[in-house]
Amino acid sequence: MCELRRKHPKWGPRRIAHVLERSGTVSPVPSRMTVYRILVRHGLVEPGVRRRKRSDYKRWQRDRAMQLWQMDIVGGVMLVDPLTGELSEAKVVTGVDDHSRFCVIASVVERATGRAVCAAFAGALQRFGVPEEVLTDNGKQFIDRFGQGGEVLFDRICRENGIAHRLTQPASPTTTGRSSGFIDVAA
Repeated sequence: MCELRRKHPKWGPRRIAHVLERSGTVSPVPSRMTVYRILVRHGLVEPGVRRRKRSDYKRWQRDRAMQLWQMDIVGGVMLVDPLTGELSEAKVVTGVDDHSRFCVIASVVERATGRAVCAAFAGALQRFGVPEEVLTDNGKQFIDRFGQGGEVLFDRICRENGIAHRLTQPASPTTTGRSSGFIDVAA
């Protein structure tokens, strides 16, 4: 284990345990935690802050539909240009009603520009109505964090429709997206 870590300094306990299992050279295969303890004991990794258990998170959702929509932008959809055959990654603008978990937005966009995101949002507003609040991350499509602190198109749409725009805490990628649906109790 120590030899693998020295040879591949970016590999963590999980990767080392996986490699040991696939190689079949060690039996029984040590758990990820055992690998971690060995690496710490030999000074090959710094003991870090432990991640919280799932029980440390409290399940939450709004009381009724249309109180809060959660929006996010996800990637990983590959598109092929029919003329050139070149691959490019598309983005998907997603929006889910917090209470019902109904998908109000699932729009594939070539680039997640402010206009593309706002067009998807405006289309959902026309089709399903106006929620009381919308929760987004701190992406440049949603706020002007790198500019003059002015109003971006998304905020303007929210203001004109009486929607409260809520932002997640920075560096908390699991806050949006109903699949997580948990709030950190410790935060």
